[in-house]
Amino acid sequence: MNSPYLALKGSIRGGISLAAGVAVLAALPATAQSATPVTAAQVDPIFATFNSDTAPGCAVAVDRAGQRVLTRAYGMADLEHGIRNSADTVFEAGSVSKQFTAAAALALVDAGKLKLDTDVRTIIPELPDYGQVITIDQLLNHTSGLRDWGAILALAGWPRSTRINTQNDFLAIAAKQKALNYEPGAESSYTNTGYNLLTEIVRRVSGKSLADYSRETFFVPLGMTHTQWRDNFRQVVSGRAQAYDRKGDLYEQDMPFEDAYGNGGLLTTVGDLLIWNQALDSGRLGKFVTTKLSERSTLRDGRKITYGRGLFNYTFKGAEEIAHSGATAGYRAWLGRYPAQRLSVALLCNAANADTGMGRKVAALFLPGQPDTESVKPMPEGLFVDQASGTPLDAARFRANESRIVSKDRIELIGRDGNIAVFLRTEPVARVTPADYAGSYASDEVGATYRIEPGANGLVWHIRDRPDFQHVLKPVYRDAFQGDGTTFRFQRNGSGQVTALTVSIERARNVRFSRIP
Repeated sequence: MNSPYLALKGSIRGGISLAAGVAVLAALPATAQSATPVTAAQVDPIFATFNSDTAPGCAVAVDRAGQRVLTRAYGMADLEHGIRNSADTVFEAGSVSKQFTAAAALALVDAGKLKLDTDVRTIIPELPDYGQVITIDQLLNHTSGLRDWGAILALAGWPRSTRINTQNDFLAIAAKQKALNYEPGAESSYTNTGYNLLTEIVRRVSGKSLADYSRETFFVPLGMTHTQWRDNFRQVVSGRAQAYDRKGDLYEQDMPFEDAYGNGGLLTTVGDLLIWNQALDSGRLGKFVTTKLSERSTLRDGRKITYGRGLFNYTFKGAEEIAHSGATAGYRAWLGRYPAQRLSVALLCNAANADTGMGRKVAALFLPGQPDTESVKPMPEGLFVDQASGTPLDAARFRANESRIVSKDRIELIGRDGNIAVFLRTEPVARVTPADYAGSYASDEVGATYRIEPGANGLVWHIRDRPDFQHVLKPVYRDAFQGDGTTFRFQRNGSGQVTALTVSIERARNVRFSRIP
């Protein structure tokens, strides 16, 4: 392949490796410095919660104009063995990993081995034929309409990290789905399924696993010596932080025990992530790959969204921000780049309660612009329901998105991804007859059977062969109930008998269960 990657070997591995808790401010050209130099004393308070020898923590690093200007590490990498986090601690990067998967696919496009408008089923024919073409580009920019395989597992009572999942497991789930969330290209909906498919596409097109292809194409030439894919979760990785989740006053291990990767699964350090951003800033990955990663995508109606291909393109403090956050099990991550300011910030944490917004707070210290203002509008009174999924609108979602009150009966929410969700006023339920809904319901798509029983506060939701799974479903509007972040809508026949239900959860809409006679 005629590409710039091969000329990179050993050329940009110039980062400063520092011990935990040490900060360096490098001497920079005046044009690259903030008016007032940023000090560790300004950064440390952001991470005060995690600067402890009894809690997991984070590592953060900042690059200005190609030079490392700050590196800090906080908290413990391994609570059982008393090992602290350091600048060279290896963390899992969650969905920050997606840009690396996207770069691999784009490099194959750049080499003429793949096309962005290729029908995915020509490479992965085991996927269902939905009667509409899903392209490689739609996998890259989250406009495919494919349901998220992790959401389907959650509906089966097995949220991710509760059982081992391989690439073959994910493919089997994807192959069972009979419907899409929406028509390809019509909307934007974040889905891990597209990126696990891209992992498989890279393997089938290049003849190499994504892990091998990435190592040869990116990691070795760029000098990212601490970076690899978690394609075997049992593999021993030197210097890796253990991930934790807080339960009351204690921490429990919370590791991603799965071999499916490409949607996440990159094992790396803050220094290696800055090397990657340096390569993007300098165009060392080639113009095509660099541009397509962050170029805002376009929906069928011509509307631009903020997702490119593996990266979001936002504005922060008046500056273009190219970034992505990540969360897998107890790991948290954020990688941001501000091209005009030649600024990059990398954040990696091994605590599930770490807020990835801390990375943007660090970036704010280096950016001269004024803080972005947020307008807070009171949510209209009444019940409003998403016309696509049947999910009621809550105050938290209303506040988190830009709202457009079209009329007293219609609200449109514009998400940070640029997508528009329509909510219609709906009459709340006055009374229900729980016995109408009692029974068993099965779905081949989920691979599960639900048992619905009358309960004191509505209905009780059980899953067959999952004896510890039990949640209360409370009535919301006619034939609709909610519980555990899930919306149930029961369907009736012409005689008024309930014959089926559909379930909607974040990233998977209207999954059908048929009532068992």
